[in-house]
Amino acid sequence: MDLKLQATKRTVIGRHVGRLRAEGSVPGVVYGHRSQAEPVSLDAGEFRRVYARAGHTHLVDFVLDGGRAQKVLIKEIQKHPRFDGAVHVDLFRIDLKEKLQIDVPVTIVGESPAVKRGDGDLLISTHTLRVECLPSDIPESVDVDVSGLENVDDAVRVHDLHFAEGVTVLTGGEDMIVKVQAHRVAEEPVAEAAAGEAEAPAEGEAETGTEEAAES
Repeated sequence: MDLKLQATKRTVIGRHVGRLRAEGSVPGVVYGHRSQAEPVSLDAGEFRRVYARAGHTHLVDFVLDGGRAQKVLIKEIQKHPRFDGAVHVDLFRIDLKEKLQIDVPVTIVGESPAVKRGDGDLLISTHTLRVECLPSDIPESVDVDVSGLENVDDAVRVHDLHFAEGVTVLTGGEDMIVKVQAHRVAEEPVAEAAAGEAEAPAEGEAETGTEEAAES
C-alpha cells in the first residue's frame, strides 16, 4: 500500500497557526532520523484520507516542497475536544535499516464459547502491544484469537501469542490481553430493607396504640 503525503515548510507558528486551519491546512512537525525538527503544513483533506488508511503503523511517503520522498510514520495527532479533525500532527522520519519501537493495535478475532453461551463477558485489558522491528516488518495489528476461551476466567496473555520473524514483543509476557469475566450481579440493598422493616411497627403494637388512644 503506497501512501503519499505532500507538505510545505511552515513559517507561521504559535498562536497564528489558527489562520492555517481556517484555510484548510493542518500544522505539523517532522523530525527523527538524526535531523532537526521542521515545522510543516499539510492539506487537511489529504491528511485525513492518508491517516484513515495508514494509521500509526503504515509507512508513508512524505514529500516536502516537491523534493525527494522520505519514509515517515504518523507519530501523534492532536485533536480538538469538540470539533472533528486534527489540529496538529507529528511525523517521524524513518531509517529503513534501523529497528524501531512502536505500539501496534490489538485486534480480537473469533468468538469465545463461554461468552457465546452467556456465561460471562469479554474483558479486553490491553489494546496495544509494544514491539521492536525494522520499519518494513511493522505488523498492521496483532490478532488475538479468543475462540479457545471455553470457561469463565480463561484468558489470553502476551506469552500465548506468536509473532513473525524479526518482530520482538517488548510488552511483558504475563500481561493479560483479554479474559472471560463472570457477569456482575447487582447486590440487593439488604441493609436498607432490614432498616425499613425495623422502623415499621408490628401489627400488635399498632393495635395497642390505637386502643390506648381510644381509651384516653
